[in-house]
This record gives sequence, structure tokens and C-alpha cells, in this order.
Amino acid sequence: MVHNKTASELEEWLIHALSESVGIAPDQIEFDVSWDSYGLDSSTAVILSGDLQEWLGCNLDPTIFFDYLNIKEMTEHLMGTEVSNP
Repeated sequence: MVHNKTASELEEWLIHALSESVGIAPDQIEFDVSWDSYGLDSSTAVILSGDLQEWLGCNLDPTIFFDYLNIKEMTEHLMGTEVSNP
């Protein structure tokens, strides 16, 4: 689905965006932990979906952070493939 970014770039963007939004250090964020476990609320999730859409240069549903519950699921969806994380 996303053709202008790599899975690693996408994961890094998501980590840093979440980190800045909820005030948690990037190294404390795990790929398979749900957004809400980090305190991401609905209004911030919608803002992040807009930021992500702009960064990727494609249209995304504003509810994408509700449809894919963590970095791993969202990356797999957006890349259109299963992605393995270190």
C-alpha cells in the first residue's frame, strides 16, 4: 500500500510520533503494545492519522489508529505484507 517508505521508516515515524504525543521515550515503545496502553486518546489518534497521511502522501482513514492496534499491525497493513521486527 505504501510505496515511498520502507517498513523501518514507517516504524520509526510511528515510534517518534507516539513518543512526542504521549511523552514517553522512544526506547520505551514496543511494536506489539497497543496504542491505548501508552495513553493515546481518540483526539490525538485522529491528529496523528492526519500527520501520518501527510508524511506518507496518501489518503488514510482518520480511524486507522483504532483499526490497527499497534505499530506492528499498522506497519503490516500499510506495507501490505507481514513485517518482522527485531
